[in-house]
Amino acid sequence: MLKLPVRLLLRLCFRVRVRGMEHDAETGARTLIVTNPSSLLDGLLIASMLPQPMALAVDRKLARRWWMKPFLLLSDVVEVDFSSPTSTLSLVRALEKYRRCMVFHDRRFHNDPEYMRVLEATALIAEKARADLLPVRLDGAAYSKFSYFRHKVPLRWFPRVTLTVLPPQKLEAPQDLPPRERRRRASVQLYGMMTELLYSSTRTDRNIMQSFTDAVRVFGRSRIIAEDQDRRTLTYGAMLTRARALGMSLAREFRSEQRVGFMMPNSLAGLVGFLALQSARKVPAMINFTAGARPVLSGCRTTELKSILTSRTFIKLGELESLEKAMKDEGLRLVYLEDIAATMPLRDKVGGLLASWLLCAPKTPADEAAVILFTSGTEGMPKAVFLSHRNLAANREQMLCVVNVNAGDRIFNCLPMFHSFGLGIGTILPLVTGIRVIVYPSPLHYRNVPQLFYESQSTVICGTDTFFAGYARYGRPYDFFNARLVIAGAEKLRESTARLWKEKFGVTMVEGYGATETSPVISVNTPANTRAGSVGRLAPGMRCRVRPVEGIDDCGGRVGELWVKGDNVMMGYMRSTAPGVLEPPRDPALDPEEEGPEAEGWYDTGDIVEVDAENFIFIKGRAKRFAKVGGEMISLAAVENALRDLWPDVRLGVVSVPDARKGEQLALLVEREGVTSGQIATAFAARGLSPLWTPKRILCVRELPLLGSGKFDYRTAREMAIRAERRA
Repeated sequence: MLKLPVRLLLRLCFRVRVRGMEHDAETGARTLIVTNPSSLLDGLLIASMLPQPMALAVDRKLARRWWMKPFLLLSDVVEVDFSSPTSTLSLVRALEKYRRCMVFHDRRFHNDPEYMRVLEATALIAEKARADLLPVRLDGAAYSKFSYFRHKVPLRWFPRVTLTVLPPQKLEAPQDLPPRERRRRASVQLYGMMTELLYSSTRTDRNIMQSFTDAVRVFGRSRIIAEDQDRRTLTYGAMLTRARALGMSLAREFRSEQRVGFMMPNSLAGLVGFLALQSARKVPAMINFTAGARPVLSGCRTTELKSILTSRTFIKLGELESLEKAMKDEGLRLVYLEDIAATMPLRDKVGGLLASWLLCAPKTPADEAAVILFTSGTEGMPKAVFLSHRNLAANREQMLCVVNVNAGDRIFNCLPMFHSFGLGIGTILPLVTGIRVIVYPSPLHYRNVPQLFYESQSTVICGTDTFFAGYARYGRPYDFFNARLVIAGAEKLRESTARLWKEKFGVTMVEGYGATETSPVISVNTPANTRAGSVGRLAPGMRCRVRPVEGIDDCGGRVGELWVKGDNVMMGYMRSTAPGVLEPPRDPALDPEEEGPEAEGWYDTGDIVEVDAENFIFIKGRAKRFAKVGGEMISLAAVENALRDLWPDVRLGVVSVPDARKGEQLALLVEREGVTSGQIATAFAARGLSPLWTPKRILCVRELPLLGSGKFDYRTAREMAIRAERRA
């Protein structure tokens, strides 16, 4: 009786759009509706828009609140205590009675422990009742006045709401498992289903400037979005106005150039300059100014750059005069932001202000290149990696599906913008999601970063094990008291670093995994969904293959070289051997004529991994970081881990060098005096490790060679070891 008028009222007020309604008819006799919790309107919206009647399973305390009655009036209500097994059984009986049921609660998805208990109970209900799961995605309700995200996002009375019905699914936990393990497996399956549900309905067809102007529209021009180490801030309105005005000037300056080198630090000017190039529809090639002149110039030649956008102040403060001279000697034109700003004509300033107020954005297709990054070059000359707008948008949405960050957070980003994590997650993600980003120019300032993290009241930080170990040494116990999420990636997170952060700061770190070529995240552990020793589950929307590697035990096909495919995988490489030629990723083992599109888009990570039944990834080492010593394959990463067990707080790295007798031998670079092969051999023998694991060449150094990203520089280390071998 009430359903039709309520539906009409909701359509009128919230302009509700419904997609995928044909999937509703594909469900069986019993259907459990699952959705991404966003607001108190969820139950009312779904009950009014779906054609068949349903019951709502509501937490008992929530159902008895007087103000909940209007939100439950279209459905029969089943009161449930999700922590009680008996209530779960009563819900199974309710599902048998009502045929259709939806779990309704006021818990947000992601890392809320209460929500994970609800998820486990939901999985148990679906399994016991042998019900179909009908995923329904709600978009827009989170911005209403009835949102669960109060004080996190700007709220409006009547935002547009989209309801997307996805194909029904079933949980398939093995029946031969013990009950507790079967419930856990079912809840993990449901968690995966929910993250895929979230990702499948996100938009990845917006370019960076469109996403940025969307954020301005949602959060308002007056919202502070960026802050630097001097506590200067920029609002959304000011940043958009400056980026659009500067973009008009840069469009003329680089009229005949499609790609422009970009050499700027993490700063407010750097953020505006990056967005300005996007506004001008130019593709910025992010120059790694810490890499040295030779790799930088090689990258410029590879991508056929003619000009570099930079800053006189930055070159002076960064002491980059020698790199500046090398660029000019190479024939590159350096354009300085200060000069552009000083000569900006009035028409650009007025045009930028007008475009900002009208929230105009260039209509660059999502599949065109958005940015060029360069690989770290740990084992050779860097390659140019082309990432599209869709690549970056997809990875951003993949992260937001599994990591609980929102507009109430503050991200402290000290990773440089030429680093894929620093650009994709540290810079672009907060700019387009309303999260204030605090920018700092260097992650190597181990005393300053903890202090500024504390002063800025930041809640999220990403970095490498090397950087986090430094912050732990110099930070005060209260510096990270406000830290809610600390993600380590790019290199192995040592147990000693994680333990020190837990003991000193009370912070539990999580480890992720990615690559420049995947924009960058492939997997990440979260407080709600983690596995000890792993780097997390494969991100939603991604597929993987594990290829056997000669000499490495495949353990039933689950250990080998990792290949991945997804919307976040790069457009392709440009190599120094073929400047200007874009090489798309593909699987050479598949015949493109027979496999068609299936052969395209596969990226070889070069990592040897184990992937378990729940898609948790365990890194064993890099394919290129295996040495063949005396006919046996030795994982250099495994040797490094064994050595770190001996000296947990000492930085070290292992490389392979040629050996006339055994083919290859291991060389150790270590920041510790007096280390000998005999000491290591004795310790390894006591642990039952092979004598072949003992490095025969030891280089005790004051400082290890590091890349600007904080990774160990294996290429330089190998050259050092070879030179030392020749001198010996």
